[in-house]
Amino acid sequence: MLAVRIITTVRRESAAKAHDRRVQVWKRTAARCRGEGSFVLTDGEISRFSSDAMLRAFGELGECGEAEALSAILRENSGKIVARVGARADSVEKGYFAYLLSAADLAGLDKEARAEYAGFARKLLGSESVYCRENALKALYNLGDAQAVAAAVETLSSDVRLHNEKLLADGMNSFRGDRKLLAKALMERFDRYDDHSQSAVISFFTAAGFHGWDGEFKKRLQRDDISVDQRCDILRLIMKVPSWTTRPLLISILRDKAMAEDWQTAAVAATGLAAYKGDAETIDALRYGITSPAWDVRINCAFSLVRLDPPREVLDGILGGSDAFAADALRFAMSSKGTENE
Repeated sequence: MLAVRIITTVRRESAAKAHDRRVQVWKRTAARCRGEGSFVLTDGEISRFSSDAMLRAFGELGECGEAEALSAILRENSGKIVARVGARADSVEKGYFAYLLSAADLAGLDKEARAEYAGFARKLLGSESVYCRENALKALYNLGDAQAVAAAVETLSSDVRLHNEKLLADGMNSFRGDRKLLAKALMERFDRYDDHSQSAVISFFTAAGFHGWDGEFKKRLQRDDISVDQRCDILRLIMKVPSWTTRPLLISILRDKAMAEDWQTAAVAATGLAAYKGDAETIDALRYGITSPAWDVRINCAFSLVRLDPPREVLDGILGGSDAFAADALRFAMSSKGTENE
């Protein structure tokens, strides 16, 4: 066993030294380019991108004080690099190269270079590896091409493999270009997306504060083919900007769904109603909703009631009423807000 450990240690040290030598090769290349005032690589230097080990070493430039050189090389040699990596690297290395594209400063890319890298990234969207797909998306976000991202979401929508909805929404928020243009591009293709991708777009709008399409999303709530999850996402979006024109919709949903098996939208609507202080109809709807058999609906109604600060007799009526579950929910909400004084 000792001999095996010694051999393993020697091999690791040898591999580390070999990697360091490759990094040094790239650093010397960066120094040459700076001295000549051009980061256009020679054919021999471009050929290094055919080697997985040299590709990994290239990535190390960003972590050893040569991030600017790494970005400059990517900007000045896009076509040749894409051709090499696309033809020779395996799927994992392609995913790693996409990661480099996602982390590098590509602000100075011209239109042709941007298109070349975007084309490379889009090809990875069909990979079975989540690692490859996510890095490809991150590269597209970094490239800042709104149409390319919108097209990528459509590609994922047509694939049987789902991509994590939160990853999609968070990625859209990291977009390096004009996010308003991205929002417009996404809405142009919205009906071509699957329900899962549509929800990601709505979550992105919610986080980014884009409300230009709230009217269209309200209309979607009338459709029968919208999932419960998407209905909840739409409600969260439109609730971010309280409006007395929205209040009747929230009340209607709470009353229609508080006692239903698909109660989730009622739970979301109950939270939104906390914005309409001093409205008797809102308070009555919450008093109804707090009797729901679903805990989430009850507790959200309870917290909204406490935030609305209704007349004490309203709260006492629930606390002393026949529905022990409703009383427990309200008692918990009151104690959490520090308002209970029994």
